[in-house]
Amino acid sequence: MADLSTLIRLHKHELDEKRQALAALYAAAAELERRRRELDRSFEREKEMALGSGDVNYTFAGYAQKVRQQQAETDAQKAALERQIEAAKDSMMETFSELKKYEMTQAERDRLEAEERALKETRELDEIGLESFRRKERE
Repeated sequence: MADLSTLIRLHKHELDEKRQALAALYAAAAELERRRRELDRSFEREKEMALGSGDVNYTFAGYAQKVRQQQAETDAQKAALERQIEAAKDSMMETFSELKKYEMTQAERDRLEAEERALKETRELDEIGLESFRRKERE
């Protein structure tokens, strides 16, 4: 039976790479979320300042429109990133599933080989015992 250790090592390496890529995607999503919160806080500060000062109100409308546009862009980026995360998760799970199949197959092969070795050893010991018994009988 062929040894699957090379395939197992390859799939473990591939799985590690996919985990790292997924972690990078999660980090990017966290950064987008941080930027979105900062944008919201900045907007709230500007809004409070505009309400407190009557002479800045005419520029606030343009600022508010720009912030809404940035929020929409951030939300679109986050949605695209979430799709990438889902695809990466699916790919990682597929690789993990393949890895487990190979590991289980290798474990079964190892078990069968161990059983076969034990059976062969038992036969050899039985043969030695039988031969020893025959020698004693002849003497």
